[in-house]
Amino acid sequence: MKTAKKSVAVRIRDALRRDAFRIEPLEPRVLLSADPIFTPLMVALMPDRNDIQSLTEAYAAAQEATSISVPLMARLLSSPAANSAASTFAVDAVLFDAGQMVLHEGFMDTSLRVAANEVLGGSGSLDIALLNTGVVSPGYSPGVLNVASYTQASNGTLEIQIGGGTAGTGVGHYDQLNVSGAAVLDGKLSISLLNGYKPANGETFSIINYGSVSGKFDVGSGLLQSDDGLYFEVSQGVSGLQLTAHTVAPSAKYILDALVGEPSDQIGEWFNGSYFLDVPPISFTGDINLGGNLTAHGSFTLDYDADVSVTTAGGVTLNADVWTLSVNDASAFMGVGSTGLSLTNLDLNLAFVQADAAGASYGWVMGKGVIDSVAVTGLPSISLSGTNLALDFNLGYGNLADGSSNDALLNLSSHALTVGSSVFNANGSGGEYLLASGILAGSVGDVSLTATVGVSVMGTDFLMAGKNVTASLSAGGVSVGVSNGNFGLVNGSTGLAFEASGSLSVLGGGFVGVTADVARVVINRTGVLQTGRSLSFANDFSYTFLDVAASSHLQSVSALGLAASLGSGLSVAGNFYFEKDGTAMRVVARGASSQVSAGSFNIGVEQANLGLSITSAGRVLEATGAVKAELGGALQLSASQVTLRLNETNADASGMTILAAGETYVFGANLAAGARELSIVGAELSVAGFVRASGALVVRWAGQPATLTLADDSTRNVNQIWVAGTGLSAAVGLNADSADFVG
Repeated sequence: MKTAKKSVAVRIRDALRRDAFRIEPLEPRVLLSADPIFTPLMVALMPDRNDIQSLTEAYAAAQEATSISVPLMARLLSSPAANSAASTFAVDAVLFDAGQMVLHEGFMDTSLRVAANEVLGGSGSLDIALLNTGVVSPGYSPGVLNVASYTQASNGTLEIQIGGGTAGTGVGHYDQLNVSGAAVLDGKLSISLLNGYKPANGETFSIINYGSVSGKFDVGSGLLQSDDGLYFEVSQGVSGLQLTAHTVAPSAKYILDALVGEPSDQIGEWFNGSYFLDVPPISFTGDINLGGNLTAHGSFTLDYDADVSVTTAGGVTLNADVWTLSVNDASAFMGVGSTGLSLTNLDLNLAFVQADAAGASYGWVMGKGVIDSVAVTGLPSISLSGTNLALDFNLGYGNLADGSSNDALLNLSSHALTVGSSVFNANGSGGEYLLASGILAGSVGDVSLTATVGVSVMGTDFLMAGKNVTASLSAGGVSVGVSNGNFGLVNGSTGLAFEASGSLSVLGGGFVGVTADVARVVINRTGVLQTGRSLSFANDFSYTFLDVAASSHLQSVSALGLAASLGSGLSVAGNFYFEKDGTAMRVVARGASSQVSAGSFNIGVEQANLGLSITSAGRVLEATGAVKAELGGALQLSASQVTLRLNETNADASGMTILAAGETYVFGANLAAGARELSIVGAELSVAGFVRASGALVVRWAGQPATLTLADDSTRNVNQIWVAGTGLSAAVGLNADSADFVG
């Protein structure tokens, strides 16, 4: 600070500058509360006294003496006034005390300039023209400063502290600058709250009074107090400048709560758009949190546009304030709690549309982006990842005037919003959604999965729905599942439910020519029936669970209307259920059929319960039911019970129990290693009406095909079925079932 007239203090300062101290470049940071004669005396000394009286005595001694002692300088530097108005300054910063200047005539009736890195604090009346190119901070938190005229340059700052509802000095007051003449405003207005004080909504503070005014502040700081949920409106009139406290509207609070590390000073300027014109977009490093369902961290660019006309999907036109936010290469998370998608290198454009109406507490948020890579996290049973996915969301927030939730979206089909490279032009008919979409691959439980997936969050549920799905269970050398299908997945408070349906796909296990009417892969760990539950979001992704029984451990594949060959003339059909059991694949079927064939001859079992175990050691198959025989017109066969047995392993499987999809099958006796037979109990066999036999039959089939040598030494390739009987009753002749029997 410099005076236009050279007072005694100035002359002392000039003398000391010539002959006193020389300051080395790395002197410690020092704050002085006195006349600028002490600017070159910046040395760090231990404090002698620590009160305002020390400052007063030191200042007076300096004005009246031609020199200053080291102890006196120590008392000056230890004064609390030297540290009361600000916390950081450059190493050559000096803090001046207006209250002390009033006591010395050398500072009266003159022009006073607060230079860069200088701070004028304290309370009192100075009959001076005050030019501020540094910092003016009235009082000692707070106080009142009166001057004849005030000019603030573009690099100047006026600091105003608010600790109460009236202007004055001390606790319970706020800073005030009174200018009896003209005020010229530029530079920065900085506002802060003291001692936990929170102004009431609508409370006003006359921080500057003047005779006349020109210009206005170019920059505002502290106008938004996010933690207290309020902001200050700046009103510059003909006789003074006022601040009016306002509670941040709920719709704007939603935006502020969503942003972490946001530039609150510039947002405060946006709240005063009529005062601070053309506030440019700014960049900052921070976070965004949309209700805990979508969080992102990165470098954002934030912009604001007031009074934009928008139309709701219901046809209501209203004015809105639009906040836009863009981020590149952000790290993000989408989900519920710790369950969801980890997003890497997210490029995202967002638009917050805030209803601009008295008392409005609602708005909308929309976003579009591209994700370089994603991975499911927080679910130990799910391992899915993908690259180059899309992120898209359209949500309403807050409550309408009648208290109902704002869930009707905007119709932007006629007046689109553009943010960066993203265009928001949806008509709102699709309803709310939060969607990540693309191709994911990996596993759900023991089910391998690849699909085009939509991922969303609804309430506390983490959802997926997909198409073009391939999902399968693998064990024992066989893989069974679905292809070219759809799927749905829900993970909520009760656990995980998953179902994929499509075309049956079976690889390995000896299955050939497999078909099925309906194939499903099912996981249910919720303990709740999921059948009929529908998932639908963003129009493009939906799924309705077909048949998911209540269970806390279900994991299976079902194939309804399955038909397949198992090789060597053996075929099966029916409703089959597959479940992985360690390294084995267990299969249980109900209403099944199984038969062996030789050419046009077929013999087997139908309406059967069937059990099939497939391991690396081989297959074990048993089916028990009614006889099924297609032996041509010459052979007729009926029976009371038929059991087909196949054991390709080296171990006896008699009595073994298998489980699949909640179905149980227990293998019977006589299922020894190498068994390959069809046991027929209560058989009735007719051969061309000439041979009739009843009793127990055993049908065995050989490897298919076989080579036979005829009597003329020629050979034929044939399929063979051998039928043997024991304990038979037989008749050979004509009319075996009548009194005219001859034989």
